Amino acid sequence: MPWYSAEFDQLLAVALATLDESGTLIAANAGFLKLISAEGERPIGACVARFLIQPDFTTIASYGAEADGTIYRGLMTVGEYMGTTRSLRARIWRAHGELRLLAEYDIDELERLLDTVLELNHEYAKTQLDLAHINRKLEQREAQIVASSMTDPLTGVGNRRRLEQALAAEISRANGTGTRLCAIMADLDHFKRVNDTYGHVAGDSVLTAFGDLLRRHTRAIDIVARFGGEEFVVLTPNTDLENAVAIANRIRESLAACAIESLPDPVTASFGVAEMARDEPGSGLLRRADAALYEAKYSGRNRVAIGKSPNRQR
Repeated sequence: MPWYSAEFDQLLAVALATLDESGTLIAANAGFLKLISAEGERPIGACVARFLIQPDFTTIASYGAEADGTIYRGLMTVGEYMGTTRSLRARIWRAHGELRLLAEYDIDELERLLDTVLELNHEYAKTQLDLAHINRKLEQREAQIVASSMTDPLTGVGNRRRLEQALAAEISRANGTGTRLCAIMADLDHFKRVNDTYGHVAGDSVLTAFGDLLRRHTRAIDIVARFGGEEFVVLTPNTDLENAVAIANRIRESLAACAIESLPDPVTASFGVAEMARDEPGSGLLRRADAALYEAKYSGRNRVAIGKSPNRQR
């Protein structure tokens, strides 16, 4: 009969065993069998000394006994030497010519370990959060740099690079979906005269005002860009020629009615509008809009002209 009562026989939180002086197992509960990977088995009569790793069985057996028979008290590592091991708080003593072992998990140590794991998890979560925050800032900064590289610094509309990128994308979309795409090219009338008469500061005010007016009179899906100098381009996706001409006239009338500070006279602009032909390259669309613009200039300025179709140009 084992030295411990029957209610401890299936207990896993405590390991109980009886061994002889050679390390042969005489009795063991479920907790000890689990430590030596013998769950469900009862290897009574087998030598289990090898499962006592630190301190090892030979060292333990050589210890002298205290008054109460105790030969070892402290942490003990039990398990497979090259496999799974557990460190428990143990006591081994001699009684009736046998060695009795009682080992239990160190609850205080487990709680400290759990606290450490929780702290590490908290630090890991905080680190992940910090990294996500840094990544968001980097993404925002990158987006700002990209946007800045495609924005005209004076007027706030897109620059030529933005126009080229958008034109390629919109032509591909229009060809793929079969929708309409128009280009409006605008040029401020007598802009050199403004610079020569009122100075470049006044000229910059005119360009800024015109850029703002273009943004206010176009949709969110339209692309507004400064093409160069006093020349601007508006791409109008999903828009036919008739509606694009109406947009150009609306912008033209608004500019003529706009009072620009430091200028006594109204400023006007001329416009050329062209609708993309099927599979027409972007350069061809802009070239036809530009030809229409110069037609408007030579016809008296402050007006809208329509670009000829590619067939008629041939």
